Amino acid sequence: MKFFLYKTPTTDSWERIRSNWLLQTVNKSVIFLVVISLALIAWRWRSMPPFLPLWYSRPWGSDQLAQPGWIFILPVSGLLLYGINLLMSIYLTAEYLIFTQALFLTSLLVNILSFIALFKILFLVA
Repeated sequence: MKFFLYKTPTTDSWERIRSNWLLQTVNKSVIFLVVISLALIAWRWRSMPPFLPLWYSRPWGSDQLAQPGWIFILPVSGLLLYGINLLMSIYLTAEYLIFTQALFLTSLLVNILSFIALFKILFLVA
């Protein structure tokens, strides 16, 4: 029995994503934010202290601190979510444009918030 939402990716799925102005804007914005985030990390890498405040959900103090390598989790997780949403939009929601747009806008929102968090963390400690 075939899963009812599954649709094999076709060139039609790709063309729908490429032709929509909103999806193209989100694509470019997400890639831009990830590249800027990585460039910001590379720029501030030498001036980072041995520990950064990253885990804000933990109690105040040393529990919130992480080594500088963990700062890459912000842009990488945003890019990973974008990739998952892109695959979902190609395979599952190719016929429904509104769902595809919602997935892409969610990716953009997560990347914007992770960029803001990264920016605040990097300029808080240096």
